Amino acid sequence: MSTQEALKVAIDLVQVPSRVRRQRSLPLPDGIPIVLGIAAGDETALTEAANLVDRPSALIRNAAAFFIEQILLSPDADSYRVLGTNNTATAGELRRNMALLLRFVHPDTKPADCRSIFAGRVTRAWEDLKSSERRAAYDKIAHAPDVKPRSTNRAGGRRPFKNHASRRSADVWENERRGLVRRAVSLLLGGRRRARR
Repeated sequence: MSTQEALKVAIDLVQVPSRVRRQRSLPLPDGIPIVLGIAAGDETALTEAANLVDRPSALIRNAAAFFIEQILLSPDADSYRVLGTNNTATAGELRRNMALLLRFVHPDTKPADCRSIFAGRVTRAWEDLKSSERRAAYDKIAHAPDVKPRSTNRAGGRRPFKNHASRRSADVWENERRGLVRRAVSLLLGGRRRARR
């Protein structure tokens, strides 16, 4: 597979958002690092991407952000997916992706942007996978029958809380959901204001 695959998927999703649900159930495409680099503001990655897919830079930036928010940071994503990898990733790949994601969601990059609500998810995923011991423990839980780490059940309801830490995790997700709703409303209202001018 090529490094263009993730870019093409990201552009496809931003142009046809109805395909997001299906894409969430598929394995991650190759080329996630370039998408993360674009979202993190790496101009070299953006230039390379613009040459690869022959699309405007603004579309590529929007597509990268949309892909990360909708596919990597989806509510049912496990820690590997949040970091843009799978369970075969090296520690270096996990660290690189975590750093790029934190640059993307950091509140200082765009203070008015609501992406900072995802920072907790990225850091939790990193905490789950940052050492071989934690990764082994996470993999053991992830492969247990009928258990999905830090997720909701298939019906969409929350799992019963087992301890206070689980409750805090649910509170963080609720804050993320509220932030997404605020961002969607802001985008919709912003679009209407521009149309009136």
